[in-house]
Amino acid sequence: MKGRRLAIIGATGNVGRALTAELRSRGAEVIAIARTASRLPPAGAGLFPVCMDLDAPGNDLHAALWGADCVLNVAHARFTRRILAALPEPSVRLVTLGSTRKFTRFPDLKAAQIEDAEAAHDETANGLIVHPTMIYGGADNNVSRVLRIVRRLPLLPLPQQGRALIQPIHRDDVVQVLIAAIRSQAGCEPLIVAGARPISYAQVIQHCAKATGRNTGIVSVPYWGMRALAWGTRMAPGIPAISSAEVRRLLEDKIFDIAPMKARLGVIPCTFEEGLARMAAAGELTGRHVI
Repeated sequence: MKGRRLAIIGATGNVGRALTAELRSRGAEVIAIARTASRLPPAGAGLFPVCMDLDAPGNDLHAALWGADCVLNVAHARFTRRILAALPEPSVRLVTLGSTRKFTRFPDLKAAQIEDAEAAHDETANGLIVHPTMIYGGADNNVSRVLRIVRRLPLLPLPQQGRALIQPIHRDDVVQVLIAAIRSQAGCEPLIVAGARPISYAQVIQHCAKATGRNTGIVSVPYWGMRALAWGTRMAPGIPAISSAEVRRLLEDKIFDIAPMKARLGVIPCTFEEGLARMAAAGELTGRHVI
């Protein structure tokens, strides 16, 4: 990556921080863009912090991106059209982090925004949009919450005994995907990126409990009961809040073919058990992380 100047939008988020560090370690210059100045790293050799809120009007994104030969949007896919319009040159590649949320069978604003981002990429034939499954590791808000819950509850309620399948991907594998996407010229067709193999929600709970030395059981609760319990988490001290929308998605299987990911980008993701081992090695199993 030496000699390259890359802009990262969302540089202080979970993925953005790891991506910034990895690109700098490979010799790239990085324009780090984020909305909260206090979270931005200080300027230094090869690092150019920019405080900018893309939701606020009047910001000159075009000027902030000037000189970049590739832009990576890991903030939110809803910014895609604005970023495409602000690219310093039409030839500058844009890599967007979308989400497999677009495949939900339930009406969902975020899914609609991701669909629009994908359409914007298709209209301009510029760069690549990658759709990760649930991201965990680092300062995530997914497995981190599960770890906090299993430390406090000996019994966890799940709809349908937690049989629905999910294919979580470790944050560091997402970073490798994004770096490979910077270099890749293997077409602009959207790409799904996921963990090595699907596991059930019940298995996620069991693996997390084992990793933290707990013995957490699963009790099956009907959907309406789960919604009531989710509402109660807003008032339960020490228990992470769970939304009704999150409960609804517990009923969906989220299984994806990762052969295109391997073939197009050469990234082989880890299993969930291996990802938890990475988290253990990094001291991340307390379930309390601050970005």
